[in-house]
Amino acid sequence: MKFRILYILYFCSILVSFGCRYPIAKQDELESDTLFLELANSQASDCNAEGIRLSKSIQLDQAESVWDKCIQTNPNEVVVHLNRLRFYFLLDEFEPLKQKVAKEAPSRSSVTYTTILKELEIRLRNEEKVVLLDALSRVKGWELYAYEELANYYIQTGNFVYAEGYLNQILEVVPFHENALYGMADIQVQKGNWYSLLDYAKSLEVAAKKNKEFHFYFVKANYELGRYEEAIKWAESATAGEKSQIGFLEVWRDTLLVLKDFPKWDGLLPYYRKAVEKGYAVPESSFFPTLSKEGRDIRKASRSGRS
Repeated sequence: MKFRILYILYFCSILVSFGCRYPIAKQDELESDTLFLELANSQASDCNAEGIRLSKSIQLDQAESVWDKCIQTNPNEVVVHLNRLRFYFLLDEFEPLKQKVAKEAPSRSSVTYTTILKELEIRLRNEEKVVLLDALSRVKGWELYAYEELANYYIQTGNFVYAEGYLNQILEVVPFHENALYGMADIQVQKGNWYSLLDYAKSLEVAAKKNKEFHFYFVKANYELGRYEEAIKWAESATAGEKSQIGFLEVWRDTLLVLKDFPKWDGLLPYYRKAVEKGYAVPESSFFPTLSKEGRDIRKASRSGRS
């Protein structure tokens, strides 16, 4: 038994001397990863290659040290930044990376970091981009940009709780931040929160400077709340561009169908046809149910309670 213990201690000392570790949870991912990027004809070529080699051979402490030194000596080499990010991402160790980015404190006008974010987008490395944006949200000057990008990501993935959290952080700093208000309004539509939607629409009416297409929110909220006349007023006052959007036309049409037995579609037809020019394929007779005799008959029966 004593001999076995001495043997184990000797073996461990050899492992330590070579900078090795016991197998880690993410060892397979590191060893087989194909997204580390090589560099040629650059001052950072050697240290970048060494960082990749150490990462894939699971010599983590040494790899971490090499990535840090490589960035210190080549702060504008985008590939090295991408590889360091990949290293921490594969390990699920986000906090050390965030601390390093916060310490490096890149300026908001940093071409290097702007390029890094663009490269992550082009390469569809979206989850890594989220990690980096979260890190940048701790850096002065990047906060609002990072929050907005993170909110957009979570809206696209349907995680409205996270999206609202980031948008609220923006609105705490800039209460009438136009893009944040549009984001919150879109979330209320998805969640069916019609009173909240009206509140954000009212804020947009005041705040919107570039994008004046907030009328849909008033139309949709008032329609869902049974305020049909109010919905029609907002529909008629919308911009031509907004009226040409199918989602807008649908709720405008539905409001008219509630108010009248056989509405006149003259006000909607020009905008419907603009939508068709852009590729919308639903026929007029289907989109406007009372244009055909069959549609009028169905409408009459429906309104009289016979179907």
